[in-house]
Amino acid sequence: MSTFREDNCYVWQSRYFGEDQVLKYLLYAAYIAKSDTQGLLDVLSEDGAFGCERFYSDRFGWVSRDLLDSLNEIYFLDRHMDIFGREDLVVVDIGAGYGRLAHRMAEAVPGLNKYYCLDGIPESTLVCETYLRFREVERKTVALALDELHVVSDSRRPDLAVNIHSFSEMPYTAVDGWLSWLRDLEVPFLLIVPNDSDKPFSCEAIVDGIAVRRPLEPLLKSYGYRLTSCEPIILDDKVRELLAATNYFMLFELRE
Repeated sequence: MSTFREDNCYVWQSRYFGEDQVLKYLLYAAYIAKSDTQGLLDVLSEDGAFGCERFYSDRFGWVSRDLLDSLNEIYFLDRHMDIFGREDLVVVDIGAGYGRLAHRMAEAVPGLNKYYCLDGIPESTLVCETYLRFREVERKTVALALDELHVVSDSRRPDLAVNIHSFSEMPYTAVDGWLSWLRDLEVPFLLIVPNDSDKPFSCEAIVDGIAVRRPLEPLLKSYGYRLTSCEPIILDDKVRELLAATNYFMLFELRE
């Protein structure tokens, strides 16, 4: 429990950036700084708690992948949904891990009303509860187990669902269940970040170390979710190449 923010299945850190880590972290931070309209690099911090890998510079202070990825995701959502201009924002995070993005949004987005962290793995829910309590953001965030989803259903309709590297690790049937639930709630926007692709896929099995995948776009369309934006997580071509950043932001909108 004491090192759940180290380099692991929740957030790849040293494995993600490989060689020249310090240089790549600072390059990533400089990229974020160019579009940091809310000054979040000066507001949010990284204390390295629970084993998180962090790097220091005089310009940015302590940074981590947790911090930089979260800021990148927040600013993508602001560009396309104006989340800093909204009030009473409600978000559901499917496969929220230890609550990384929930923590950052609770501190950064003034209009956030509630951020629900959902996970089908009980151990992750326990870790998430612990982490959000540690960060003292329980007023705006809550971690829910699968048998507690009625808490969301009984409350105001969420404005946004988030799925970051989670559908890519689920079987098709599990994704189908989550999308059916979102459709029943009529959640209008869905952000998906697939693993290393600009297309969402499920993971049906691992055969000889290779994932057997199934495309999810037909399933998304069947529930009324249409792709409205697909862009690399790093917009600058040269920075994207130097960081070897292969992921994409995919924003879907519910359309009848």
